[in-house]
Amino acid sequence: MATKLNIPLPSKGLTVDRPAEYVDSRSTVNTKNMEVNRSVVQKRPGTIAVGSSLGERVQRYFELQVGDSTRLFRVGLTKVEVLNKGTGVWSSVATSPLSGAVTDQVSFAFPLLSGEKIAVYTNGKNNIRKCEITGNDGDLGGSPPLARFVQSFGPYLVLGYITDSGDIFYSRVQWSDTGDPETWTGGNAGSEDLLDDPEDMTGLGLVSGFLTVHKTNSIYLGQLVTTSDVFRFERKATGVGTIANNTIANIPSGEQIFLASDGIHLFNGVTAPLIDSPIQDEIREEMNPTYAYKSQGVFVKELDEYWCCIPIGSDTEPATIYKYNWRTRQIYKDYRTNLSAIGAFINSNDLSWNDMTFSWDSATIIWNSNVNQSLNPVIIFGDSSGNSTSRTPTSRDDDGDAVESVWDTKDFGGEDFGVADIDAIMRWKGLEIWAKGNTMQVYYSTDGGSAWTLAATLDLASDYPTDDAPLNVYFDVKSSRIRFRFFNDESEESFTLKKYQIEAGQSGARK
Repeated sequence: MATKLNIPLPSKGLTVDRPAEYVDSRSTVNTKNMEVNRSVVQKRPGTIAVGSSLGERVQRYFELQVGDSTRLFRVGLTKVEVLNKGTGVWSSVATSPLSGAVTDQVSFAFPLLSGEKIAVYTNGKNNIRKCEITGNDGDLGGSPPLARFVQSFGPYLVLGYITDSGDIFYSRVQWSDTGDPETWTGGNAGSEDLLDDPEDMTGLGLVSGFLTVHKTNSIYLGQLVTTSDVFRFERKATGVGTIANNTIANIPSGEQIFLASDGIHLFNGVTAPLIDSPIQDEIREEMNPTYAYKSQGVFVKELDEYWCCIPIGSDTEPATIYKYNWRTRQIYKDYRTNLSAIGAFINSNDLSWNDMTFSWDSATIIWNSNVNQSLNPVIIFGDSSGNSTSRTPTSRDDDGDAVESVWDTKDFGGEDFGVADIDAIMRWKGLEIWAKGNTMQVYYSTDGGSAWTLAATLDLASDYPTDDAPLNVYFDVKSSRIRFRFFNDESEESFTLKKYQIEAGQSGARK
Protein backbone atom coordinates (compact mmCIF):
# COMPACT_ATOMS: atom_id res chain seq x y z
CA MET A 1 0.00 0.00 0.00
CA ALA A 2 1.39 3.38 -1.01
CA THR A 3 1.79 6.17 1.50
CA LYS A 4 2.78 9.83 1.15
CA LEU A 5 5.78 11.64 2.63
CA ASN A 6 5.32 15.39 2.98
CA ILE A 7 8.38 17.66 2.53
CA PRO A 8 7.42 21.25 3.48
CA LEU A 9 9.74 24.20 2.89
CA PRO A 10 12.70 22.25 1.45
CA SER A 11 15.16 25.01 2.30
CA LYS A 12 17.60 23.73 4.91
CA GLY A 13 20.61 24.32 2.72
CA LEU A 14 23.39 22.38 1.05
CA THR A 15 24.69 19.24 2.79
CA VAL A 16 27.65 17.36 1.31
CA ASP A 17 29.42 15.95 4.37
CA ARG A 18 27.64 12.57 4.44
CA PRO A 19 26.05 10.00 2.09
CA ALA A 20 22.92 11.39 0.45
CA GLU A 21 20.53 8.96 2.18
CA TYR A 22 21.52 10.38 5.58
CA VAL A 23 20.78 14.00 4.69
CA ASP A 24 17.82 15.85 6.19
CA SER A 25 14.78 15.55 3.91
CA ARG A 26 14.51 19.36 3.62
CA SER A 27 18.16 19.81 2.58
CA THR A 28 19.78 19.63 -0.85
CA VAL A 29 22.76 17.52 -1.87
CA ASN A 30 23.42 19.64 -4.95
CA THR A 31 22.22 23.11 -5.84
CA LYS A 32 23.12 25.73 -8.39
CA ASN A 33 21.84 29.25 -8.96
CA MET A 34 19.00 29.00 -6.44
CA GLU A 35 18.25 31.21 -3.45
CA VAL A 36 16.04 31.11 -0.38
CA ASN A 37 13.53 33.88 0.30
CA ARG A 38 11.17 33.61 3.28
CA SER A 39 12.05 29.92 3.62
CA VAL A 40 11.06 28.96 0.07
CA VAL A 41 13.55 28.09 -2.65
CA GLN A 42 13.49 29.84 -5.99
CA LYS A 43 15.60 30.42 -9.08
CA ARG A 44 17.86 33.37 -8.37
CA PRO A 45 17.57 36.72 -10.18
CA GLY A 46 19.74 37.45 -13.19
CA THR A 47 22.18 40.19 -14.08
CA ILE A 48 22.32 43.03 -16.58
CA ALA A 49 25.31 44.72 -18.17
CA VAL A 50 26.74 47.78 -16.44
CA GLY A 51 28.26 49.86 -19.19
CA SER A 52 30.87 48.67 -21.66
CA SER A 53 33.81 46.37 -21.05
CA LEU A 54 36.94 47.55 -19.27
CA GLY A 55 38.90 45.83 -22.00
CA GLU A 56 40.96 43.90 -19.49
CA ARG A 57 40.46 41.83 -16.38
CA VAL A 58 38.46 43.52 -13.57
CA GLN A 59 40.45 43.17 -10.34
CA ARG A 60 38.28 45.04 -7.82
CA TYR A 61 35.25 47.28 -7.26
CA PHE A 62 34.77 49.85 -4.51
CA GLU A 63 32.55 52.87 -3.93
CA LEU A 64 33.41 56.20 -2.32
CA GLN A 65 30.46 57.94 -0.66
CA VAL A 66 30.66 61.53 0.57
CA GLY A 67 27.31 62.94 1.69
CA ASP A 68 24.83 62.35 -1.13
CA SER A 69 27.56 61.88 -3.74
CA THR A 70 28.97 58.49 -4.70
CA ARG A 71 31.60 57.20 -7.11
CA LEU A 72 31.82 53.54 -8.12
CA PHE A 73 35.35 52.54 -9.16
CA ARG A 74 36.53 49.52 -11.09
CA VAL A 75 40.22 48.74 -11.15
CA GLY A 76 41.85 46.54 -13.75
CA LEU A 77 45.42 45.51 -14.42
CA THR A 78 46.29 48.90 -15.95
CA LYS A 79 43.03 50.91 -15.95
CA VAL A 80 40.95 52.73 -13.34
CA GLU A 81 37.43 53.86 -14.25
CA VAL A 82 34.42 55.49 -12.57
CA LEU A 83 30.77 54.85 -13.48
CA ASN A 84 28.32 57.61 -14.33
CA LYS A 85 25.24 55.96 -12.83
CA GLY A 86 22.87 58.19 -14.75
CA THR A 87 24.22 57.31 -18.18
CA GLY A 88 25.80 53.93 -17.45
CA VAL A 89 29.11 55.06 -18.96
CA TRP A 90 32.51 54.25 -17.48
CA SER A 91 35.22 56.92 -17.73
CA SER A 92 38.92 56.71 -16.96
CA VAL A 93 40.22 58.55 -13.89
CA ALA A 94 43.76 57.18 -14.01
CA THR A 95 46.38 59.88 -14.46
CA SER A 96 48.78 57.14 -15.56
CA PRO A 97 48.36 53.42 -16.26
CA LEU A 98 48.91 50.86 -13.55
CA SER A 99 51.32 48.00 -14.19
CA GLY A 100 49.64 45.26 -12.16
CA ALA A 101 49.55 41.55 -12.91
CA VAL A 102 46.77 39.06 -12.14
CA THR A 103 48.59 38.16 -8.92
CA ASP A 104 48.53 41.80 -7.75
CA GLN A 105 45.22 41.95 -5.93
CA VAL A 106 43.75 45.39 -5.17
CA SER A 107 43.13 46.70 -1.64
CA PHE A 108 41.26 49.93 -0.82
CA ALA A 109 40.40 52.19 2.12
CA PHE A 110 38.54 55.44 2.83
CA PRO A 111 40.60 57.71 5.12
CA LEU A 112 40.01 61.39 5.82
CA LEU A 113 42.21 63.98 4.12
CA SER A 114 41.73 67.54 5.36
CA GLY A 115 38.50 66.41 6.96
CA GLU A 116 37.00 64.89 3.80
CA LYS A 117 36.72 61.20 2.96
CA ILE A 118 38.82 60.07 0.01
CA ALA A 119 39.44 56.72 -1.66
CA VAL A 120 42.90 55.17 -1.39
CA TYR A 121 43.85 52.00 -3.24
CA THR A 122 46.90 49.90 -4.01
CA ASN A 123 47.91 46.90 -6.08
CA GLY A 124 51.14 46.44 -4.13
CA LYS A 125 53.26 47.21 -7.17
CA ASN A 126 52.53 50.83 -8.11
CA ASN A 127 52.54 53.89 -5.87
CA ILE A 128 49.51 54.07 -3.63
CA ARG A 129 46.79 56.08 -5.38
CA LYS A 130 44.16 58.47 -4.03
CA CYS A 131 40.98 59.86 -5.55
CA GLU A 132 38.47 62.40 -4.25
CA ILE A 133 34.71 62.55 -4.83
CA THR A 134 35.45 64.46 -8.05
CA GLY A 135 38.42 64.48 -10.41
CA ASN A 136 41.10 62.02 -11.43
CA ASP A 137 43.35 59.95 -9.25
CA GLY A 138 46.96 60.66 -8.30
CA ASP A 139 49.73 59.35 -6.13
CA LEU A 140 49.09 59.61 -2.40
CA GLY A 141 51.27 62.41 -1.01
CA GLY A 142 54.03 62.11 1.57
CA SER A 143 55.93 59.39 -0.36
CA PRO A 144 54.51 56.40 1.52
CA PRO A 145 56.15 53.03 0.81
CA LEU A 146 54.56 50.50 -1.48
CA ALA A 147 52.07 48.29 0.31
CA ARG A 148 50.00 45.24 -0.52
CA PHE A 149 47.18 46.15 1.91
CA VAL A 150 45.58 49.42 3.07
CA GLN A 151 43.03 49.97 5.83
CA SER A 152 41.51 53.07 7.41
CA PHE A 153 41.44 52.84 11.21
CA GLY A 154 40.35 55.79 13.32
CA PRO A 155 42.36 58.87 12.27
CA TYR A 156 45.05 56.75 10.62
CA LEU A 157 45.70 55.16 7.26
CA VAL A 158 47.37 51.82 7.91
CA LEU A 159 49.54 49.95 5.41
CA GLY A 160 50.54 46.28 5.49
CA TYR A 161 53.09 44.07 3.74
CA ILE A 162 55.52 46.87 2.95
CA THR A 163 58.06 47.33 0.17
CA ASP A 164 60.46 50.18 1.02
CA SER A 165 63.49 51.06 -1.12
CA GLY A 166 63.30 47.65 -2.74
CA ASP A 167 63.24 45.74 0.56
CA ILE A 168 60.13 43.69 1.42
CA PHE A 169 58.85 43.65 4.99
CA TYR A 170 56.35 40.81 4.98
CA SER A 171 55.15 41.40 8.54
CA ARG A 172 55.32 45.19 8.81
CA VAL A 173 52.39 47.44 9.65
CA GLN A 174 52.92 51.16 9.01
CA TRP A 175 50.64 54.09 9.74
CA SER A 176 50.38 57.76 8.82
CA ASP A 177 50.38 60.76 11.13
CA THR A 178 47.15 61.42 13.01
CA GLY A 179 44.43 62.61 10.63
CA ASP A 180 46.85 62.98 7.72
CA PRO A 181 47.30 60.08 5.30
CA GLU A 182 49.88 62.14 3.41
CA THR A 183 52.37 62.44 6.26
CA TRP A 184 54.54 59.36 6.84
CA THR A 185 57.44 60.71 8.90
CA GLY A 186 57.32 62.62 12.16
CA GLY A 187 54.34 63.29 14.39
CA ASN A 188 52.53 60.05 15.25
CA ALA A 189 53.53 58.25 12.03
CA GLY A 190 55.25 54.96 12.73
CA SER A 191 55.53 51.24 12.06
CA GLU A 192 55.88 47.87 13.77
CA ASP A 193 57.06 44.49 12.61
CA LEU A 194 54.80 41.70 13.87
CA LEU A 195 57.32 38.92 14.38
CA ASP A 196 55.74 36.69 17.02
CA ASP A 197 55.42 34.16 14.23
CA PRO A 198 57.33 33.86 10.93
CA GLU A 199 54.44 33.85 8.46
CA ASP A 200 53.82 36.58 5.90
CA MET A 201 50.93 38.99 6.34
CA THR A 202 47.87 37.95 4.32
CA GLY A 203 45.32 40.70 4.99
CA LEU A 204 44.02 43.69 6.96
CA GLY A 205 40.52 44.18 8.34
CA LEU A 206 38.41 45.53 11.18
CA VAL A 207 36.41 43.85 13.94
CA SER A 208 34.65 45.27 17.03
CA GLY A 209 36.73 48.46 17.14
CA PHE A 210 40.06 46.73 16.49
CA LEU A 211 42.39 46.52 13.51
CA THR A 212 42.99 42.92 12.41
CA VAL A 213 46.23 41.79 10.82
CA HIS A 214 45.98 38.33 9.30
CA LYS A 215 48.72 35.78 8.88
CA THR A 216 48.38 32.17 7.76
CA ASN A 217 48.15 30.79 11.30
CA SER A 218 47.22 33.75 13.50
CA ILE A 219 45.43 37.08 13.69
CA TYR A 220 46.83 40.16 15.43
CA LEU A 221 44.52 42.69 17.08
CA GLY A 222 45.65 46.30 16.90
CA GLN A 223 44.29 49.03 19.15
CA LEU A 224 45.11 52.69 19.64
CA VAL A 225 46.89 53.67 22.87
CA THR A 226 47.60 57.04 24.44
CA THR A 227 51.35 56.48 24.68
CA SER A 228 53.95 57.30 22.06
CA ASP A 229 53.55 53.77 20.71
CA VAL A 230 50.26 54.89 19.07
CA PHE A 231 49.36 51.25 18.28
CA ARG A 232 49.57 48.13 20.40
CA PHE A 233 49.27 44.71 18.79
CA GLU A 234 48.32 41.43 20.44
CA ARG A 235 48.68 38.09 18.71
CA LYS A 236 45.64 35.80 18.91
CA ALA A 237 46.50 32.12 18.59
CA THR A 238 43.59 31.35 16.29
CA GLY A 239 45.58 28.76 14.37
CA VAL A 240 44.26 30.28 11.18
CA GLY A 241 44.05 33.51 9.19
CA THR A 242 42.84 34.47 5.75
CA ILE A 243 44.47 33.29 2.55
CA ALA A 244 42.77 35.99 0.46
CA ASN A 245 42.47 39.55 1.77
CA ASN A 246 39.51 40.33 -0.49
CA THR A 247 37.36 37.72 1.27
CA ILE A 248 37.46 39.58 4.61
CA ALA A 249 34.06 41.06 5.51
CA ASN A 250 32.01 41.94 8.57
CA ILE A 251 28.56 40.55 9.37
CA PRO A 252 25.87 42.05 11.67
CA SER A 253 26.72 39.65 14.52
CA GLY A 254 29.85 41.77 15.08
CA GLU A 255 32.11 39.03 13.74
CA GLN A 256 34.60 39.09 10.91
CA ILE A 257 34.23 36.40 8.25
CA PHE A 258 36.98 35.24 5.88
CA LEU A 259 38.29 32.37 3.76
CA ALA A 260 41.16 30.28 5.14
CA SER A 261 42.89 27.25 3.66
CA ASP A 262 40.42 24.86 5.32
CA GLY A 263 37.15 26.74 4.77
CA ILE A 264 35.22 29.81 5.89
CA HIS A 265 35.88 31.11 9.42
CA LEU A 266 34.32 33.60 11.84
CA PHE A 267 36.58 35.73 14.04
CA ASN A 268 35.07 37.21 17.19
CA GLY A 269 38.19 38.94 18.45
CA VAL A 270 39.41 35.92 20.40
CA THR A 271 38.81 32.72 18.42
CA ALA A 272 38.20 31.97 14.76
CA PRO A 273 36.23 28.73 14.38
CA LEU A 274 34.92 27.38 11.10
CA ILE A 275 31.34 28.33 10.35
CA ASP A 276 28.97 25.57 11.37
CA SER A 277 28.20 24.22 7.92
CA PRO A 278 28.46 20.83 6.20
CA ILE A 279 30.05 22.51 3.18
CA GLN A 280 33.51 22.87 4.75
CA ASP A 281 34.75 19.47 3.58
CA GLU A 282 33.99 20.40 -0.03
CA ILE A 283 35.82 23.72 0.21
CA ARG A 284 38.85 22.20 1.90
CA GLU A 285 39.12 19.27 -0.50
CA GLU A 286 38.21 20.96 -3.78
CA MET A 287 39.53 24.55 -3.53
CA ASN A 288 42.28 25.14 -6.10
CA PRO A 289 45.18 26.28 -3.87
CA THR A 290 47.19 27.72 -6.75
CA TYR A 291 44.51 30.32 -7.49
CA ALA A 292 42.92 30.71 -4.05
CA TYR A 293 44.49 34.17 -3.73
CA LYS A 294 41.93 35.40 -6.30
CA SER A 295 39.01 34.60 -3.98
CA GLN A 296 36.55 37.40 -3.24
CA GLY A 297 33.86 38.07 -0.64
CA VAL A 298 30.95 40.45 -0.09
CA PHE A 299 28.10 40.78 2.40
CA VAL A 300 24.63 40.98 0.79
CA LYS A 301 22.53 42.93 3.28
CA GLU A 302 19.01 42.21 2.03
CA LEU A 303 19.63 38.45 2.00
CA ASP A 304 21.60 38.27 5.30
CA GLU A 305 24.23 36.41 3.27
CA TYR A 306 27.99 36.44 2.96
CA TRP A 307 29.06 35.43 -0.55
CA CYS A 308 32.50 33.87 -0.90
CA CYS A 309 33.77 33.33 -4.45
CA ILE A 310 36.34 30.53 -4.69
CA PRO A 311 38.17 28.69 -7.51
CA ILE A 312 37.05 25.05 -7.20
CA GLY A 313 38.64 22.00 -8.82
CA SER A 314 40.37 22.91 -12.08
CA ASP A 315 38.89 26.43 -12.17
CA THR A 316 41.47 29.20 -12.35
CA GLU A 317 38.92 31.90 -11.48
CA PRO A 318 36.72 32.17 -8.34
CA ALA A 319 33.61 31.17 -10.29
CA THR A 320 31.88 29.19 -7.51
CA ILE A 321 29.99 31.34 -5.00
CA TYR A 322 29.22 29.89 -1.57
CA LYS A 323 26.36 31.88 -0.03
CA TYR A 324 26.28 31.68 3.78
CA ASN A 325 23.22 33.00 5.64
CA TRP A 326 24.52 34.18 9.00
CA ARG A 327 21.05 34.00 10.62
CA THR A 328 19.95 30.53 9.51
CA ARG A 329 23.51 29.13 9.25
CA GLN A 330 22.54 27.56 5.92
CA ILE A 331 24.71 27.67 2.82
CA TYR A 332 23.86 27.59 -0.90
CA LYS A 333 25.90 27.73 -4.08
CA ASP A 334 25.99 29.67 -7.34
CA TYR A 335 28.25 29.58 -10.37
CA ARG A 336 29.31 32.51 -12.56
CA THR A 337 31.66 31.90 -15.48
CA ASN A 338 35.03 33.70 -15.40
CA LEU A 339 34.16 35.71 -12.27
CA SER A 340 37.13 37.85 -11.18
CA ALA A 341 35.66 40.55 -8.90
CA ILE A 342 32.58 41.23 -6.79
CA GLY A 343 31.44 44.32 -4.92
CA ALA A 344 28.46 46.48 -4.02
CA PHE A 345 27.30 49.97 -4.93
CA ILE A 346 24.41 52.26 -4.04
CA ASN A 347 21.49 52.07 -6.45
CA SER A 348 20.53 55.50 -7.80
CA ASN A 349 17.19 54.73 -9.47
CA ASP A 350 13.89 53.16 -8.43
CA LEU A 351 12.75 50.32 -10.68
CA SER A 352 9.49 50.52 -12.58
CA TRP A 353 7.23 47.82 -14.06
CA ASN A 354 8.56 48.78 -17.49
CA ASP A 355 12.03 47.62 -16.42
CA MET A 356 10.79 44.02 -16.17
CA THR A 357 11.79 41.68 -19.00
CA PHE A 358 9.28 38.99 -17.96
CA SER A 359 5.52 38.98 -17.37
CA TRP A 360 4.08 40.59 -14.24
CA ASP A 361 2.27 37.37 -13.34
CA SER A 362 5.51 35.39 -13.29
CA ALA A 363 7.27 37.85 -10.96
CA THR A 364 8.49 36.27 -7.73
CA ILE A 365 9.77 39.51 -6.18
CA ILE A 366 7.89 41.67 -3.70
CA TRP A 367 7.23 44.87 -5.61
CA ASN A 368 7.70 47.24 -2.66
CA SER A 369 10.86 45.41 -1.53
CA ASN A 370 13.82 47.68 -0.85
CA VAL A 371 15.71 45.66 -3.48
CA ASN A 372 13.76 47.66 -6.08
CA GLN A 373 14.30 51.05 -4.50
CA SER A 374 17.01 53.67 -4.87
CA LEU A 375 19.75 53.83 -2.21
CA ASN A 376 19.71 50.03 -1.83
CA PRO A 377 23.08 48.27 -2.30
CA VAL A 378 23.40 46.44 -5.61
CA ILE A 379 25.83 43.56 -6.15
CA ILE A 380 28.18 44.00 -9.09
CA PHE A 381 30.26 41.30 -10.79
CA GLY A 382 33.35 41.62 -12.94
CA ASP A 383 34.91 38.96 -15.14
CA SER A 384 38.29 38.17 -16.60
CA SER A 385 37.30 39.72 -19.94
CA GLY A 386 36.48 43.09 -18.38
CA ASN A 387 32.67 42.90 -18.37
CA SER A 388 30.64 44.35 -15.50
CA THR A 389 27.14 43.12 -14.63
CA SER A 390 24.84 43.85 -11.69
CA ARG A 391 22.30 41.71 -9.87
CA THR A 392 18.77 42.78 -10.77
CA PRO A 393 15.20 41.62 -10.08
CA THR A 394 14.23 42.82 -13.57
CA SER A 395 15.77 39.85 -15.40
CA ARG A 396 16.05 36.07 -15.07
CA ASP A 397 19.05 35.87 -17.43
CA ASP A 398 22.72 36.63 -16.88
CA ASP A 399 23.39 39.43 -19.37
CA GLY A 400 21.21 37.72 -21.97
CA ASP A 401 22.23 34.12 -21.22
CA ALA A 402 19.75 31.75 -19.61
CA VAL A 403 20.48 30.80 -15.99
CA GLU A 404 20.63 27.09 -15.20
CA SER A 405 19.05 26.45 -11.80
CA VAL A 406 19.20 23.11 -9.97
CA TRP A 407 17.82 21.83 -6.66
CA ASP A 408 18.51 18.15 -5.89
CA THR A 409 16.93 16.33 -2.97
CA LYS A 410 18.49 13.70 -0.72
CA ASP A 411 18.29 10.00 -1.59
CA PHE A 412 14.96 8.82 -0.18
CA GLY A 413 14.55 5.20 0.89
CA GLY A 414 12.31 2.90 2.83
CA GLU A 415 13.44 4.29 6.19
CA ASP A 416 11.88 7.63 5.26
CA PHE A 417 8.54 5.81 5.08
CA GLY A 418 9.00 3.89 8.31
CA VAL A 419 10.26 0.69 6.68
CA ALA A 420 12.86 -0.78 9.03
CA ASP A 421 14.29 -3.38 6.63
CA ILE A 422 17.40 -1.93 4.93
CA ASP A 423 16.94 -4.50 2.14
CA ALA A 424 13.55 -3.03 1.22
CA ILE A 425 12.76 -2.27 -2.41
CA MET A 426 10.33 0.61 -2.79
CA ARG A 427 7.82 1.27 -5.55
CA TRP A 428 7.94 5.00 -6.28
CA LYS A 429 4.68 6.17 -7.83
CA GLY A 430 4.75 9.94 -8.09
CA LEU A 431 5.07 13.43 -6.67
CA GLU A 432 2.60 16.10 -5.64
CA ILE A 433 4.17 19.54 -5.99
CA TRP A 434 3.26 23.05 -4.86
CA ALA A 435 5.26 25.47 -7.01
CA LYS A 436 4.72 28.66 -8.99
CA GLY A 437 6.45 30.59 -11.76
CA ASN A 438 6.88 29.68 -15.43
CA THR A 439 8.00 26.09 -15.99
CA MET A 440 9.88 23.48 -13.99
CA GLN A 441 11.37 20.19 -15.09
CA VAL A 442 11.25 17.30 -12.65
CA TYR A 443 13.79 14.49 -12.87
CA TYR A 444 14.50 11.41 -10.79
CA SER A 445 17.63 9.31 -10.27
CA THR A 446 17.90 5.83 -8.77
CA ASP A 447 21.71 5.62 -8.83
CA GLY A 448 22.76 8.53 -6.62
CA GLY A 449 22.62 11.21 -9.30
CA SER A 450 24.77 9.52 -11.97
CA ALA A 451 21.88 9.24 -14.45
CA TRP A 452 18.66 11.23 -14.56
CA THR A 453 15.26 10.51 -16.09
CA LEU A 454 12.89 13.32 -17.01
CA ALA A 455 9.57 12.66 -15.28
CA ALA A 456 7.66 15.78 -16.34
CA THR A 457 7.85 19.39 -17.48
CA LEU A 458 5.34 21.37 -15.46
CA ASP A 459 3.62 24.54 -16.59
CA LEU A 460 3.35 26.72 -13.51
CA ALA A 461 0.94 29.51 -12.61
CA SER A 462 1.54 32.84 -10.89
CA ASP A 463 0.18 31.46 -7.60
CA TYR A 464 0.73 28.20 -5.75
CA PRO A 465 -1.82 25.44 -6.34
CA THR A 466 -4.38 25.01 -3.60
CA ASP A 467 -3.75 22.32 -0.99
CA ASP A 468 -6.27 19.98 -2.57
CA ALA A 469 -5.13 20.50 -6.19
CA PRO A 470 -1.34 20.06 -6.37
CA LEU A 471 0.67 19.58 -9.52
CA ASN A 472 1.00 15.84 -10.14
CA VAL A 473 3.99 13.98 -11.56
CA TYR A 474 3.42 10.27 -12.23
CA PHE A 475 5.98 7.53 -12.72
CA ASP A 476 6.39 3.90 -11.65
CA VAL A 477 9.88 2.93 -10.52
CA LYS A 478 11.17 0.15 -8.27
CA SER A 479 14.45 0.79 -6.47
CA SER A 480 15.91 1.01 -2.98
CA ARG A 481 16.75 4.71 -3.36
CA ILE A 482 15.51 7.69 -5.34
CA ARG A 483 16.36 11.39 -5.47
CA PHE A 484 14.61 14.19 -7.31
CA ARG A 485 15.79 17.23 -9.25
CA PHE A 486 13.83 20.45 -9.75
CA PHE A 487 15.29 22.27 -12.73
CA ASN A 488 14.93 25.24 -15.06
CA ASP A 489 17.34 26.60 -17.68
CA GLU A 490 14.92 28.58 -19.86
CA SER A 491 15.56 32.19 -20.75
CA GLU A 492 13.64 34.71 -18.62
CA GLU A 493 11.90 31.98 -16.64
CA SER A 494 11.77 31.21 -12.95
CA PHE A 495 10.17 28.88 -10.42
CA THR A 496 9.53 28.87 -6.69
CA LEU A 497 9.10 25.62 -4.76
CA LYS A 498 7.12 25.59 -1.48
CA LYS A 499 6.61 21.89 -0.76
CA TYR A 500 6.20 18.46 -2.32
CA GLN A 501 4.94 14.99 -1.38
CA ILE A 502 6.35 11.64 -2.43
CA GLU A 503 4.04 8.67 -2.96
CA ALA A 504 5.64 5.26 -2.48
CA GLY A 505 5.20 1.83 -0.90
CA GLN A 506 7.27 -1.26 -0.19
CA SER A 507 7.64 -3.71 -3.05
CA GLY A 508 9.67 -6.59 -1.67
CA ALA A 509 13.32 -6.89 -0.66
CA ARG A 510 16.68 -7.33 -2.32
CA LYS A 511 17.69 -10.93 -2.93
